[in-house]
Amino acid sequence: MANHVKKGSWTADEDSLLSHYVTLHGEGHWNSVAHSTGLKRTGKSCRLRWLNYLRPNVRRGNITLQEQLVILQLHSRWGNRWSKIARFLPERTDNEIKNYWRTRVQKQAKQLKCDVNSKRFRDTMRLVWIPRLVERIAATSGQSLPACTETSTSTPTISESTWDDNSVNADTSGWGDGFEAGWWEEDGVESSFESLWTEENIRFLQQQLFD
Repeated sequence: MANHVKKGSWTADEDSLLSHYVTLHGEGHWNSVAHSTGLKRTGKSCRLRWLNYLRPNVRRGNITLQEQLVILQLHSRWGNRWSKIARFLPERTDNEIKNYWRTRVQKQAKQLKCDVNSKRFRDTMRLVWIPRLVERIAATSGQSLPACTETSTSTPTISESTWDDNSVNADTSGWGDGFEAGWWEEDGVESSFESLWTEENIRFLQQQLFD
């Protein structure tokens, strides 16, 4: 049986069969898909194809400011539990969230010569990234942030009340002029991170982290 399992790219016909099956039977019956539809794919392959590509409500494009905030906050609580974090971002896949963390956040930790799981780097996020991101979102939206719930129809964010006074409300003026609004831009993660992590800012952060 294993020798007949197909791997590699999915065809349009396979996508159509899988989509039709899920429309009729709903999600969660992945091990029955191959037997019922004739697809020579594993249940895991069918599940990932549906969740990551075929779901009607999958959001494409750059991670928004609000989504960045949710990821940073929830990762500080749960670590690399991507599926659990994805429940608070229903239009994003756990794979997208994991890729964002690895290609963006870990990249910045590497530039700072700091382990992404270290207390120093977590403090940098807690005392600098998150407060500035909260300010940026508030300035952009003109309204306070909603509480984070799994059933919200819009992009949820963690309520500011879930953070102590030393985190969201921390005075970060001592981190220098580089940490001003404008780091986080709506037009994409790439441009916001690249403008954020200038050589000058990185050197300054390294001094703060390792002095």
